[in-house]
Amino acid sequence: GLSAQAVKEIISHRLGLDIADGDGMLDFASIRSGATVVFAGPRRTSPSLKDNLPLLNRLLASAKLRFYGHPPEAALNPTFPPNALGQCWAFEAGKGPSPDDESGNAVGRYATLTINLSEPVEIKSVTMEHAPRDLTPTPETAIRDFRVIGYEESDAKGTPIPLGSFRYEIDGPRTLQEFEVESEEGDGLPPLKSVTLAIDSNWGADYSCLYRFRVHGDRSVPLPTSSVHSSCEE
Repeated sequence: GLSAQAVKEIISHRLGLDIADGDGMLDFASIRSGATVVFAGPRRTSPSLKDNLPLLNRLLASAKLRFYGHPPEAALNPTFPPNALGQCWAFEAGKGPSPDDESGNAVGRYATLTINLSEPVEIKSVTMEHAPRDLTPTPETAIRDFRVIGYEESDAKGTPIPLGSFRYEIDGPRTLQEFEVESEEGDGLPPLKSVTLAIDSNWGADYSCLYRFRVHGDRSVPLPTSSVHSSCEE
């Protein structure tokens, strides 16, 4: 098993991530926890802003001579230091998959972010975060209206399970806003392996920036504790 020192290092690392996150809840959409972005299929993630640039601009971005935002993984990692500007997924409207019969209308009218969760989870809520309005020159890049859709299979395959429609309030009292999900049938949700963030609008800018999207809930299979206890006793 793990040595006591290894367990302490794991706990210390986890605490550091939780402090950076600032909400104290497990995030099953975190890249650091094992979540991944889905780039293939009819419910795939939309391209980033830099992916749609002219060739010259893409070359300048590759050479780090110009900056056009980060890929979607940026929205699934802690912003550190907190409130740092520009650490977001930047994207434009209408560049991703279309809400048609193939996607089952389970994608956004503006853009789509689809994620394989770190493990199956009974989802209870999601949180969305943007930079503080008084710190950013472009608060209108924040997401406005969005939906969350879950799937019992990975890669957003299978029957879409609507988890709710929401609005991020740009003038809300907190930049980190939590939204409780619920089943349209009123029954408890099954463990879900993947989710789609279907973004339908932003607050008026020509492009959008998503600083953070998190998924919270209960593990479908709790982690065993005996191995950790025995390791700590070594």
